[in-house]
Amino acid sequence: MGADQKRRTLFRHPLAAVGGAMALAGGALFVVLLLIEFTAGTENPYRSLVTFMLAPFIVTLGVALFLLSVWIQVRLARRRGETVRFNLSIDPTDPGYMKNLWLFLGLVAALVIIIIYSGTEAYDATDSVAFCGETCHTVMEPQNVTYHNSPHARVLCAECHIGPGASFWVKSKFDGLRQVYATTFNTFSRPIETPIMNLRPAQETCEECHWPRQFYGDKLVTRTYYRTDESNSPWTISLLVKIGGGNPRTGKLEGIHWHMIGPNKIEYIATDTKRHQIPWVRVIRESGDTVTYTDRGADVPDPNDPNVEIRRFDCMDCHNRPSHLFMPPAVALNLALSTRRISPGLPFIRKVGLDLLNAEYTTREQAHDSIASGLRAFYQREYADLASLPTGEINKAAEELGVIYRQNFFPEMKTDYRARENHLSHFVNNGCFRCHNDEMQDAEGNMISHGCSTCHVIVAQGPNDRVSELEQNLDGLEFRHPEDIADAWKEMKCTECHDPQSGY
Repeated sequence: MGADQKRRTLFRHPLAAVGGAMALAGGALFVVLLLIEFTAGTENPYRSLVTFMLAPFIVTLGVALFLLSVWIQVRLARRRGETVRFNLSIDPTDPGYMKNLWLFLGLVAALVIIIIYSGTEAYDATDSVAFCGETCHTVMEPQNVTYHNSPHARVLCAECHIGPGASFWVKSKFDGLRQVYATTFNTFSRPIETPIMNLRPAQETCEECHWPRQFYGDKLVTRTYYRTDESNSPWTISLLVKIGGGNPRTGKLEGIHWHMIGPNKIEYIATDTKRHQIPWVRVIRESGDTVTYTDRGADVPDPNDPNVEIRRFDCMDCHNRPSHLFMPPAVALNLALSTRRISPGLPFIRKVGLDLLNAEYTTREQAHDSIASGLRAFYQREYADLASLPTGEINKAAEELGVIYRQNFFPEMKTDYRARENHLSHFVNNGCFRCHNDEMQDAEGNMISHGCSTCHVIVAQGPNDRVSELEQNLDGLEFRHPEDIADAWKEMKCTECHDPQSGY
């Protein structure tokens, strides 16, 4: 080193103070969040996003700013023709250094407080449902609204959509980048495509809370339906649904949840992305015996073809809308009429309400106004001379129809019950009958069971909304159709007459 070479500390430049302060603040944030991560009672991969990405980013940015200050100082010295030796020494005699030292200490104090506070708030925010449902308001609004009206409204989104573990966390992050891009450039599909192809297996999410082996016995389900006649005639049916599972008393695997328990395994091939068309089913039993059922009238893909997906049957193949149920208007009207939120005494209210809810609207605001005005116009036109018609009940019905629409219809995203079919039924969607039908046969001609009593027993039914006044028999009743269709219901699927739009 020449005699005229100066020694100068790298901490003289203001960017060094800013960068150093950010690096220390980011490091402090990382330590705090890491402690929270280790002591948290629940897992949420989005919290890791803040801990292992946000905090290290702040540290990295701070180091980058410090290195930038080094580059600037070296460049300026060379421009001046100075021979300067830069080092990391502390030089209290250097006015520039002392000025930046106080800047550094002040920034450290301020940034540590600001970054730790904002970082922990961001950490808590990722635990909230609002983070998933409201960040991308227009895109996720249908899912967010239906989620809050679902049985899983207290279950965090990430617990079902991602779950614990590193592999699905990484997959979700890459998928999240795709979603951010689609949202930013408005290239997302309307409606959002379903089913979710990279959803974690139900055995690793649903069964964290729901354990099919502990389901057993029957569940009583009572439903009241209203017809589209002038008097909105009720028809009530009570079913003992054979929930089944693993009976702890007998050890027998039984009932509907037989599909999901024990060593038995069910696999299937769907020929469409919605998994509506299933022409091939394979049952692998505990003994190792395998039975394959195929649809005689369908073009069945070759299961040995590596391009053909063989999916293992799980919860989501029946319960495909456990937290985002878009209720068909017929179902919502039945519920509103049975609870008297809409009066059954209003003539043709079910028919008119069904037509108004199913009509095409551009926005929900337009729908709200059109439904209310349309309902009032109907009664003014058709029942103007009916002095006893309660105006208050009409207004109440209009308000309830508006609530039904807001909770289940999202025209901006082209999302409603027609885009979000529910497989947990066989009335208006084939649901169970995708596999359980007389077309699915094995090599010996044996069919997959599809009789009514396979899954439920009718214990009460009749034209009343009071169960006590219905025909009852705990041993079971033969199904009686509300309309006189003789034995046609035995020979055809419900969906050959009923569709989601008309409902049941």
